[in-house]
This record gives sequence, structure tokens and C-alpha cells, in this order.
Amino acid sequence: MDNETIKKMKTYEVKIDEIQRQAVINLGKQKIIQHQLGRYSLFDLFCLSIRFTRLHTWLIQFALLIVTTFLITKVMNDDPAIFILQCLTVTVIFSVIFFVDELFRSFTSGMWELEQTLKYDLRQHVVIKLLIFGLADLLFITCLAFFCQGVMAISFWKVILYLLVPFNITCIVLFSLFTIWRNTLSSFVFWISSGLLLMGGMFLANFFNVYEIEMKYWGAGYIFSMALLVLIVMNMLKVKKWEAFC
Repeated sequence: MDNETIKKMKTYEVKIDEIQRQAVINLGKQKIIQHQLGRYSLFDLFCLSIRFTRLHTWLIQFALLIVTTFLITKVMNDDPAIFILQCLTVTVIFSVIFFVDELFRSFTSGMWELEQTLKYDLRQHVVIKLLIFGLADLLFITCLAFFCQGVMAISFWKVILYLLVPFNITCIVLFSLFTIWRNTLSSFVFWISSGLLLMGGMFLANFFNVYEIEMKYWGAGYIFSMALLVLIVMNMLKVKKWEAFC
């Protein structure tokens, strides 16, 4: 290649169609996004969230179910129904506390800033964990009610209602605690608050004998607590950047 050819090549300008160039760039971006969504779907996030939930959290839930089932069917089958219901309520509250501790572990361990930089942001992780733990607790309560109806002369649906109302109230209090303290929430504060909540709930249950209240009021309490819980969760998830409210 002689010098004249090299000189012409250096001075030669290729005319670019900006419209076509931008169209190719946009098409490439779409292909990349589709490829990423195909590799990492929300279903994959669901499976990964189950996988990376600490093993001892699942073992605690399983142990609570086994021990409580054994107690109400083999040990406490001659005890008063109210006492059995109180024991079941304590078990459900413990289940909620351990799951909520796992749910907000990113904040109590100080890892939330790092998780905000991941492909799925912290809010998406919390939504998926809410779904997983909510389904797990619903299954947990259903199993307790199923075994309990064989011991007590109380219908399955009554037991479900007796357990779901305290479940909702516990979630409301703990989620409100998270909303107030959020990124400054520590494990110490969480467990102290959970302990006070547990003691307060048992005191009210004994003092007012809540199981003598008519079922229509229990139904109204469930509807009201469920609506309030959904509202709290929706408001919590509407925040685009939780760190802005530290």
C-alpha cells in the first residue's frame, strides 16, 4: 500500500445515517434487556430468596409446628380450650417474629446499602420475601388449626380466625416499627420490641378473655386488621429509596 492510498484512507469520511444508527442502538438495548429478563426472572428471584433464607429460620418454623402439634394432641388434650388457644397464639406470634427478623435482616445487619445496588433492588427482595413468608405462615396456621380441631370442640374456621387476627396485629406492630426506625433498626431493638409485644398480647388475652367475644366481632377485627396491614405494606413499598427516610 503506497503513501497516496494511506493518505486517502486517513482523509476519507464515512457518511453515517444517524436515524439508522440510533435504531440499531435501540434494537441492541432491547435485545440485552430481553436476554437479562430471560436469565433472571422474578421466579428465579423467588427461588433464590427461598434458597438464601437462613436454614435455622426454616428449622425454627418446623420445630414450632412439630412441638406445638405434639403438645396439643398428646399432652394438652385434656386442658381447657382457652389455654390451648393461648398456646397456639403464642406459637403463631413466635413464628411471625422469626420470619420478620429474617425479612428485615438487611437493615438490622447493615447490608441494605449494598443490596440496593443489586439487579433486583431491596424493595423487590422484600416483596418476594413477604410473599414467601406470608404463604409459609398461612400454611403454618392452617396446619395448627387442622390438628387443633381434633382436640377441641371448635370448628376449623373458628380456630383459623382466632389465629389470623393476632397474626395480623403482630405484623402491623412490627411493620410499623420498621417504618418508624427503618435503617436505624437493630436486632436488639427488634427483639426487645417483639418481647414487649408478646407479653402485652398475652396480658390482654387473659385480662379481657377475648375468646368469649362473639365471632362477628372477630370477623370484623380480621377484616379491619387485614385492611390496615395491606395499607401499611403498600405505603412501605411505595417508597422508591428507603434510605431517604433514615
